[in-house]
Amino acid sequence: MKKRISSPLLIVVVLMLMLSACATPTPVATDPVVEETAAVATEAPAAEPTEPPSGETLTVFEQMRQDSFAGMVGFEAPNDPEMRIGLLMITMANPFWVTFADGAQAMGEELGITVDIQSAPTEGDIGSQLATCESMVAAGYDALVIYPITENNLIPCIVKANEAGVPIIEPNIVSDLSAVEAAGGEIDQPKTLDMYMMGVNGAQYIVDQLGPEGGKVAIIEGLAAAPQSMARRDGAKSVFENAPNIELVTSQAGDWDRTVALNAATNIIQANPDIRGFYCANDVMALAVVEAAIAAGKKDQIIVVGTDFIEDAKVSIQEGLLDGSVAFSPYVWGELSIQMGVMKAQGKEVPSEIPIVQVLVSIENVNDLEDWK
Repeated sequence: MKKRISSPLLIVVVLMLMLSACATPTPVATDPVVEETAAVATEAPAAEPTEPPSGETLTVFEQMRQDSFAGMVGFEAPNDPEMRIGLLMITMANPFWVTFADGAQAMGEELGITVDIQSAPTEGDIGSQLATCESMVAAGYDALVIYPITENNLIPCIVKANEAGVPIIEPNIVSDLSAVEAAGGEIDQPKTLDMYMMGVNGAQYIVDQLGPEGGKVAIIEGLAAAPQSMARRDGAKSVFENAPNIELVTSQAGDWDRTVALNAATNIIQANPDIRGFYCANDVMALAVVEAAIAAGKKDQIIVVGTDFIEDAKVSIQEGLLDGSVAFSPYVWGELSIQMGVMKAQGKEVPSEIPIVQVLVSIENVNDLEDWK
């Protein structure tokens, strides 16, 4: 038999239910992280080709990729499986350019077109790159995308492409445009990478880490005649020369080569045993400087920052050896290069600026870039 609730108790229960129904609900606190993420998602450009499922936070790489693709205004995927885009890179001897090629090939597959990738044997073989470029012009691609080694080595190829009616584009400002025009040629040079700012960002990190104490620093450049090397060098010099208590003792060419950079760094450390920092125009050379610093027993006193954030650099940063790298995605650069080639093949105007976002990677954030490529 069920027990009956006594009348006084029933009245109390009823009153409590009435009060509960009339009470003002307590506001629920908004998670600032979720709120910030939502704002980023709302403001992000719609030009990014692939987006994560709704509600998921973008990784650093995904956000960078989305922001970088936002510059491809006017791009439309071709409906032409017969389209052929030729891509001439600097070299496949550097892991950076291997990843670049991966991105270019992946974009070709995504668009359903043929992408033919060729390069010079080494980063300094300007004659071989020119010969390859001229043979690619003769192959009759719908468009040719080129990355010259120096500001002058591919000018004859540019002129031949113009004469043959092959649309040609250089998705970076390397070739000397006035020299191209003087030779009777023309070429589009959309600005994608700010090489100068790479040097600025890398050097500034060293200055910040040294703090008020400062110290002696050095720069390891790439190939002496390469504009991208000179721009990174000049950016780093501008920071070092204007920073208090910083003495730039030397800036030497490393030719993008590990052995050359190792020898240069070894000599610099011997001549300046109290040196505190090196900025390097790429990671291959930066890893060589790390090796030289370890051999001299001075790695704890020397801050080394590279450029490119190749896989070996990521591992070295995680191991506490390389101090930092200025990261910009070669994979995304490769993807964008093919899209620019497609626009050129379609006779469309390619945007004059398609900025690829840079990120300074150090031990503080390297684990947030596990998917970087």
